[in-house]
Amino acid sequence: MSAYYYLAKMKILVSLAYRFEVFINLGTNLILMVASTFLWRAAYKGVDTVAGVNESQMITYAMVSILITSFYNINVQYTLYRRIRQGDIAIDFFRPIKLLLCYFAEDIGQSISSVVNKLLPLLVIMSAFIQIPAPAGFTAGLLFVLSTAMSFVILWLISALIGVLCFWFVELGNIDIIKDGILFLLSGRIIPLWLFPENIQNILKFLPFQYIYQTPLSIFIGQLPLEQAGFTLLIQFTWIVILMLLLCFAWSKARKHISIQGG
Repeated sequence: MSAYYYLAKMKILVSLAYRFEVFINLGTNLILMVASTFLWRAAYKGVDTVAGVNESQMITYAMVSILITSFYNINVQYTLYRRIRQGDIAIDFFRPIKLLLCYFAEDIGQSISSVVNKLLPLLVIMSAFIQIPAPAGFTAGLLFVLSTAMSFVILWLISALIGVLCFWFVELGNIDIIKDGILFLLSGRIIPLWLFPENIQNILKFLPFQYIYQTPLSIFIGQLPLEQAGFTLLIQFTWIVILMLLLCFAWSKARKHISIQGG
């Protein structure tokens, strides 16, 4: 366990060294916040509520979505792609550590560093110019933190599954772009799924995507009642188990099917 802690700590220190990237991300997120605020104010013009959510709640939803995105820093997909393509994965298999846990620890370290150099600066600027988004209540805040932690794991597992495909295809091609596009549209990151047609919402309930963004955000603004939040968290946990089993199965098959470009 100490080895994984060391990897996470080193990733934090390395990430904190890139100051210019910090300023670029901070500026980008501030632009997104301003744009999202004006967008939803225009969308709610003349409308009181949509799906039981008012303008203030919707703007809070957008703000917290950007904050969560600044925290999520998952690179396992590209780490696997790079190491398989360069042939380094063959050496990694001889190391006395579990590779997937190693990559998970690194991404946790990267995300913790994002809290320091991305999320906290955003909160400081928001406190100076606009009101910091507050959860619907104390219980909602606690459930939001738990839901966000599980959504991070779900997103990591999906990214890892895409990365494992490199054992068979070497080149990801447009798979990662397709994955990012699906998550962008169907996770509730930008547009809440309750604005989608009801038949599409019913289909998306059986997919893991909405449990990455929409679930924690809905809990935060109070759109998802607390009596339903517990069941939704159980669904999140179920998806973690399912995706973990799929990843373990794919990983065991991949180790027997190593096809590395160049050797």
